[in-house]
Amino acid sequence: MKTFEMIRQADESGVSGTGKVIEGVVFSDGRTVIAWCVPGKPNSVALYQTFEDFKYIHVDSHPTNGTIFNWL
Repeated sequence: MKTFEMIRQADESGVSGTGKVIEGVVFSDGRTVIAWCVPGKPNSVALYQTFEDFKYIHVDSHPTNGTIFNWL
């Protein structure tokens, strides 16, 4: 199991903000769980079959956000 934080340097959608916006975990079978953690915004938890599925939706579709992953 690996844990991570997702940091955005920009927010092209104007919804999730910048800085640390997600805390997540990738399980040994690839399933990925994320928790949005943006102060002052509604937060939710989501499950993805793979880290790549999560990345496709929340990172690859916003290439100008300057997303950084800190693996803990």
